[in-house]
Amino acid sequence: MESLCAFANTDLGTVYFGINDDGKPIGINITDSTYRKVQQSVFNSFDPKIYPNIFEKEIDGKPNLIVELKNAPDRPYFVKGKTYKRIGTSNTVLSKVEIERMMYERGNPEFHYDRSPLKSTMADLDHERILWFYRRAHEERNLPLDDTPETMEKLNILTDDRPNVAGILAFGNDILKYFPTSFTRCAVFEGLDKTGRMLDHLDIKTDVFSQIDQAENFVLRNIRKEAEVSNITGRRESRYEIPYRAIREAIANAVAHRDYRISSTVDVAIFDDRIEIWSPGELPQGMTLEKLHQPHTSILRNGTVAEMLYLVRYIEKWGTGIQNMKDWMVEYNLPEPQVTVSGQEYILTLKRPVKPVTPQVPRKYPASNPNLKNMRGRPIARSDSKRNGI
Repeated sequence: MESLCAFANTDLGTVYFGINDDGKPIGINITDSTYRKVQQSVFNSFDPKIYPNIFEKEIDGKPNLIVELKNAPDRPYFVKGKTYKRIGTSNTVLSKVEIERMMYERGNPEFHYDRSPLKSTMADLDHERILWFYRRAHEERNLPLDDTPETMEKLNILTDDRPNVAGILAFGNDILKYFPTSFTRCAVFEGLDKTGRMLDHLDIKTDVFSQIDQAENFVLRNIRKEAEVSNITGRRESRYEIPYRAIREAIANAVAHRDYRISSTVDVAIFDDRIEIWSPGELPQGMTLEKLHQPHTSILRNGTVAEMLYLVRYIEKWGTGIQNMKDWMVEYNLPEPQVTVSGQEYILTLKRPVKPVTPQVPRKYPASNPNLKNMRGRPIARSDSKRNGI
């Protein structure tokens, strides 16, 4: 039943009754009662119901019962309250985000853009980067170390045996060849708007993982950092003026959930009083600004991209990002994140703490002393005294 559930939630498959663990047909005794028991077990175990083909087939002269699943349009499927997917030769429990994504896609089939096929080949992928992903996902989520095409298909980065949108965004050698604006721009502006002088900038034209890493590093090196004594360790520890977890969450969400069909970039702008993260795309259908600030089910625009970021722990939980950022900002006595929508762009703002202004006290110099003479015998004026250290 678990294997059938995994097949139903992945890409269909067949279960054989009568094959031993070595793959050899040993056969089973098949009667009408056998059919009824299997049919009843399948019918009673699954929610929603699945309707496989059940038939007898001889393999090497041995009778085997075949349960063949060819149609499963209502994913996710649960068996006895649990749900599984197939990775390689193993059944793995579905994550919360996968369940939410499937539930949403069940009613919104148009949200499959990141699985759309491209005129690409396997040569368009950076296989060293793929190996990095598998190693990291194995460490973080116990994903099997298996970079075969079959496993890549299970991750939904291949469509019709070609790298799809998500595959290129995550592992493409030349991502801009297919998506010229799918990069992140970072800049620091003097003052409170973009008319101020640009003090630093960086265009990050890499895969989605590196975009998040490099954008986060750009922000951290351009904001203030201070040392404070920890209440726990009693040691002086450094901390940034804005919680770095909120910065990373905001950038990761912008990259993961942007609308890649829009010809625009993710923008990270640092001003004197705030950080703004601009992400192309309106709120997903069914989501409102009010719902964002309440407990809600995540609605994923790019489910495959989000799943890969989850597997390497770039993002953790779905539907809790805004609340987490709120909590982290409150810990720093900072205002909650502000979310606005302007046209086809989603903007998240993190306020920076107000930097105390130190009054500038004019420096006082000693008055001229007529009794003091310079090397030419003239009285030393105040400016001469300054130059001579008097």
